[in-house]
Amino acid sequence: MSRIHFVVKESAKIRYQAEAEREGKSLGQWLRDAADEKLAATRPRLFTVEELREFNAECDARRSDEPEPDWPEVKRMIAESKISGLEIT
Repeated sequence: MSRIHFVVKESAKIRYQAEAEREGKSLGQWLRDAADEKLAATRPRLFTVEELREFNAECDARRSDEPEPDWPEVKRMIAESKISGLEIT
C-alpha cells in the first residue's frame, strides 16, 4: 500500500477531521472516499440495459417512415435554427 502526503491549512484539517468523525470514519478513510468520489464523477457514466432499452424505445417512437430531407434542405434548416437562436425577444 502506498502513502500520499499533502499540505493543508490547519483549519482545513480540522474541518476534514470533524466531517470524518460525523461520518464515523478515520480521516484517512474519509479522504480516500472523497478522492474516489471525485474520480467517479469525472468518468463517463455507463447506462444500464434498462436505460438503453428506454432510449431505443423513445428513438423508435420518434422515427418516421418519411424520407430524410435532402442535404440542401437540412443546411437551410440548420441556418434558420442558428438565426432564430440569435433573435432577442
